[in-house]
Amino acid sequence: MTSSPTRLPVLWHFPISHFNEKARWALDWKGIPHVREVLSLGYMPRAWWASGQARLPILFLDGTAIADSTRIIAELETRYPDTPLYPTDEVGRRRALALEDFFDEEIGSPVRTTVLAPLFEHDPDAALGALTTGMGSGARRAARAIFPAFRSFYRFRHGMNDAAIAAAPAIVRSAFDRIAAEIGPSGYLVGDRFSVADLTAAALLAPIVVPIEHPHRPPEPLPPSLRDFRASLANHPGFRWVQEMYRRHRGVSAAVAAEVTR
Repeated sequence: MTSSPTRLPVLWHFPISHFNEKARWALDWKGIPHVREVLSLGYMPRAWWASGQARLPILFLDGTAIADSTRIIAELETRYPDTPLYPTDEVGRRRALALEDFFDEEIGSPVRTTVLAPLFEHDPDAALGALTTGMGSGARRAARAIFPAFRSFYRFRHGMNDAAIAAAPAIVRSAFDRIAAEIGPSGYLVGDRFSVADLTAAALLAPIVVPIEHPHRPPEPLPPSLRDFRASLANHPGFRWVQEMYRRHRGVSAAVAAEVTR
């Protein structure tokens, strides 16, 4: 028998991040009541203090900090096995986890680079608007004050060098091709139901697709660089599949308290 936490889970998250969206979606898919706290651009010291690493999301379960969206989902599968995200058969589970790893490791960073690198170069206001999505005006003012230094640090931290920027759009396109090739007769990537493979692929490509069901859509109008790249993929079957996964399965939030930015 599995046990449930005696305290509500608390999710520290960064609204615009696709890896954070992956964790949010898992909590919502399973209908787990939880509290969300938005951390601002200066979140790294708090994240390091809480978990020994400097990235979000971080989920607190009974006071224990669990970092990394993949580890969060694995723990949720153990504690909350209802509405599973892992296939029940071993072959299906291995394939779903392999696809989760592929999109995490190979696609997450190029998506970030494709969206943000042109904004850092040509449209700082749009970059600030995207990065502070879901935060208050105070967070935006603070980000604007430190933006030149933050931009340099962000590029360095996420490897946004010239080679990565040049390669990223083609890698993102290849991700949509991979989805189109992997979709089974059921419409899902593995087996006949929604799994961690579908959730991960859709969440990590959401910054390109910008589904209407996404809980933290970037400000409108979309910047021209993103709008044009998005338009070039709009008829791709993988792009339409991401839209369909959001339409069918994103559902409503299971968060039980108003979000605050810290």
